[in-house]
Amino acid sequence: MEQNFLISIIIPVYNVEKYLNRCIESIINQTYKNLEIILVDDGSTDNSGKICDEYALKDNRIKVIHKQNGGVSSARNKGLEVATGEYIGFVDSDDYIEKDMYELLLSTIIETKSQVVVCNWFKGTESNWIENKNFPTKEKLTKTEALESFYWCMFSWNKLFNRRVIENIRFLESCSCGEDTLFVFNIFIKLEQIYCINLPKYYYRINTNSILHSRIFKKSFLDYIKILDTEIRFAKENNLYELTNKLYNAKLYVATTWLIFIAAQKSKDLDSAKILLQYVRQNLFVFLKTKGKISKKCFVLIACVNFKLASLIYRLLLKLKISR
Repeated sequence: MEQNFLISIIIPVYNVEKYLNRCIESIINQTYKNLEIILVDDGSTDNSGKICDEYALKDNRIKVIHKQNGGVSSARNKGLEVATGEYIGFVDSDDYIEKDMYELLLSTIIETKSQVVVCNWFKGTESNWIENKNFPTKEKLTKTEALESFYWCMFSWNKLFNRRVIENIRFLESCSCGEDTLFVFNIFIKLEQIYCINLPKYYYRINTNSILHSRIFKKSFLDYIKILDTEIRFAKENNLYELTNKLYNAKLYVATTWLIFIAAQKSKDLDSAKILLQYVRQNLFVFLKTKGKISKKCFVLIACVNFKLASLIYRLLLKLKISR
């Protein structure tokens, strides 16, 4: 295809020297060449910033921004400030992409006259990449269908956006959990249709050392509850009943899962537990009707009566399981 359109690809970078070369190489070797590659070094303390500068010397399409650490949302927003492309994409610096990803996304966005195109992805680690199996089977989704299909995975990195649809929408910098969610949600609610490509072109690396995957609770996780509340409010106001129910269930899943995270920790955040328990108690019967492990439901039942007792029982069972 003719390479008349400039695509700006924004990559937030923070302490990823182990993976950064693979990420950048996958972008500079795209079959679509008319790229503006924006590497935002978010105050890295390893060699990530140096690696960015070295690549900028090799490829004049690369712009490097060094800034004080402010989080991934801050880095993406800084990239949006300087991006000049007609189309915008995002890649996380510990991930990488297929060489034809942006050629495919751009040709699709032009042919279908869409504002946003979404592709499928792999998730996992270098030795075990698994294709996402929950991707929509339809190619063309209405706004409502897209919100209902992607409410659980509002990622920015597997999409190409027409610059006009982003306008003044920015990532919420005060949020450090689920930072993609509200950004993509606010874009989707403006559109009439979203086009989907059920081909996995993005490799999303699961970091087993991350706080989320190590099952350690942080108070900042409550930011995601606030985001879900915002989305629920919109869904209710627009009579999107199925989406409202899905978001309520997502909030219940998140709240009960994080209660388990807190219970597993010796130094428990009881204030956060109270906030989560308040919502769970209000929707206990709904939770008990949902699909899920009996053990989790038993824990939640006990926690609603006495959270300290539930925590003690959970930790004892955890020790017994580990000692076997």
